[in-house]
Amino acid sequence: MFSLRVFAVVVVLLGFSVSSLANDGYLVSGKAFNLKTGKLAYRELITGLDENKEVQVNYAKPDGVIFARKTLNYSTEVFQPGFVLDDERDDETVSAVFDAGRLLLTHRTKGNSQTKTLYETSKLIIDAGVDSFIQQQWPKLTAGKKIEFEVADARHLGIEKFVIKEVDASVSPLAYKGAGETWKYFRVDTANKLSSIFTEPMHYAYEPDGQYLMRYQGRANIDNESGEAWDVRIEYEYF
Repeated sequence: MFSLRVFAVVVVLLGFSVSSLANDGYLVSGKAFNLKTGKLAYRELITGLDENKEVQVNYAKPDGVIFARKTLNYSTEVFQPGFVLDDERDDETVSAVFDAGRLLLTHRTKGNSQTKTLYETSKLIIDAGVDSFIQQQWPKLTAGKKIEFEVADARHLGIEKFVIKEVDASVSPLAYKGAGETWKYFRVDTANKLSSIFTEPMHYAYEPDGQYLMRYQGRANIDNESGEAWDVRIEYEYF
């Protein structure tokens, strides 16, 4: 989850210098903290859009070792970036790739590969496209409207339905120390009432001047060392 629109701020990253990241072509960094332990779990290191309309995302352990890499392709709609994620820890690949108008969802791990083909994709949100979707729906959301949307779940070869709405800072877990006074907060819940009993909501915090994603809390888009779901809080920094 991140915004591709970059603005300059002064940042100091744990274990990384700004000049080092800049030299490597990174424009955005996200520090992900494990919600259970509060400890730094990993970092997202994100490049800018290149001439092929691609963005590279590297996932690094706290010691700086990169363990997973993702390529996002924005040659289609901004809320539908095709992607390929390779995780070296368990030789896992997760992808959502367009082919002749179809969307192919693939999950491969330990030599076992499964693929599902989706044909109705015009309104489907993919991976980091959630950020672009929020930006597109900004006027409606900040006017108090609840909006339903569907996300392609490549890891589980399906589609998940969600509902997003703006919430007050007083009820957002992201409105803690360091939050901007003008930040906007959004909550995303599963649209399935039964599933919502067992699924925690996702939370987003945005700087409204430019609509930059500053904080995220919820399910990570990569699993943990044991191959299980990871709940994290991510702090984004731009430079």
